[in-house]
Amino acid sequence: MAKATLEFDLDDHSDKLAHRRAVSATGAFIALNDLDNHLRQMLKYDGHISAGTKIPLPEGYHEVTEKEAVLLHEVVRGIRFELSEILKDNRVDMGDLE
Repeated sequence: MAKATLEFDLDDHSDKLAHRRAVSATGAFIALNDLDNHLRQMLKYDGHISAGTKIPLPEGYHEVTEKEAVLLHEVVRGIRFELSEILKDNRVDMGDLE
């Protein structure tokens, strides 16, 4: 059976930071995966961003117009693309981590 052991010198600041990153990696993966899935659902099921949809804003709810729905769709597509590019640039393959 193959094994891997990570070792950190917790008295060393940079090692301590690396340790914190290592132990929070699963949570970070789950959060990124949830975000990507949420964005995907918004694109696949236009009901989430169609005209008439009420979206929560800090000052209350706003009913989306047709023009805003089209714009929001493009913004969500762009965010999902940028997320994918950032992950790729950092050599993170989400499919390889499931």
